[in-house]
Amino acid sequence: MENTLSIIGRGTVGCLNALKFSNLGYNINWYQDPHISPLSVGEGADLSLSHFLSTELKFSYEDLIEIGGHHKHGIEKINWSKDTFTHWFELGRSSIHINATNLQDFIIDKIAPKVNIIKKNVKYNELESYIIDCSGKSPPLEERNPTPIPVDSAYVTQCLWDKPKFSKTLCIAQEHGWVFLIPLQNRCSVGYLYNSNFSNIEIIKTSVTGIFNQYNLIPTEGKNLSFDNFYRKSNFRGKFTYNGNSSFFLEPIEATSLNTAIAVIKQTDLLLKQEVSVGTANKRYKNFLEETIDVVMLHYLVDPPFNSPFWEMANKKAIDWFTKRYKEYPRINIITQEGEYDYSTWYQESFKQNLKGLNLYKKLNQIKNG
Repeated sequence: MENTLSIIGRGTVGCLNALKFSNLGYNINWYQDPHISPLSVGEGADLSLSHFLSTELKFSYEDLIEIGGHHKHGIEKINWSKDTFTHWFELGRSSIHINATNLQDFIIDKIAPKVNIIKKNVKYNELESYIIDCSGKSPPLEERNPTPIPVDSAYVTQCLWDKPKFSKTLCIAQEHGWVFLIPLQNRCSVGYLYNSNFSNIEIIKTSVTGIFNQYNLIPTEGKNLSFDNFYRKSNFRGKFTYNGNSSFFLEPIEATSLNTAIAVIKQTDLLLKQEVSVGTANKRYKNFLEETIDVVMLHYLVDPPFNSPFWEMANKKAIDWFTKRYKEYPRINIITQEGEYDYSTWYQESFKQNLKGLNLYKKLNQIKNG
């Protein structure tokens, strides 16, 4: 049983785990509950997903077209600062926008001969092997670390089109939060992120019509989603690793979710090889998640682009967060360009573009110096 892993969950993160660990030679029992439809989330990604799929699956641009995805050259940020700017990926490097359902089916088709797929709602006590839980089941409140992230809801719609109209993820600051546009081959996914304590769904539905009109999009019926932003207090314990929404959920600006899932996969690999301890793996997990929260919260540290209750609240949360972080986490000095630049999901060029585009150097240094 030492070389056997039990993976629970058929969603995108379950697929990435099954792909990676089957490639490493593990015997995979992959439990997929036939009564639960996997979520089609995480359709925008940073550079890590394209690298992962290329390395583990020899995934190509032809494959990307086959699954209805589209290349991603950067993230355009509108209304966050005085001038619109784009967080461009370096020339020669690109990420992807994916149809999550199609990608899941594609991976399953490729690796099915190497794994044992079991259509069953399995119970933990039925399993003797090491368990990677990608079921999407959130932990109880007492096992979560809360975050300062100011959005807790999203109104998501799909807009059909004949072909992609742009090759960047668009992130547009709005009075009640912000809106993403993710271009795929046959549709554009549009989501309005907001805080339910400050805005109701009817306000959001009215507000987002301006985006549809501006980009000439015709939406299908939308879905309203509520979520908690969190990460686990202990992500690796005993014979368990948690990943995906069973491990964490952070709002999707900068498309950090799949990169974080891949980071958890890397730690799981090291843990199974006994190259790191459980304590070390959990410490690295905590640091990575909190650095990712830093990346998210930088967007709310901007001078509020709207004079609204949401932005007043979000900006205060950001100031409080970074005030605490500069006191407690020395490595955060990297954000103001001291030391090496690699930090969570951002690399040196990403830092330069975003801190300049969001006009944050002065504000960060003021917080740092008290």
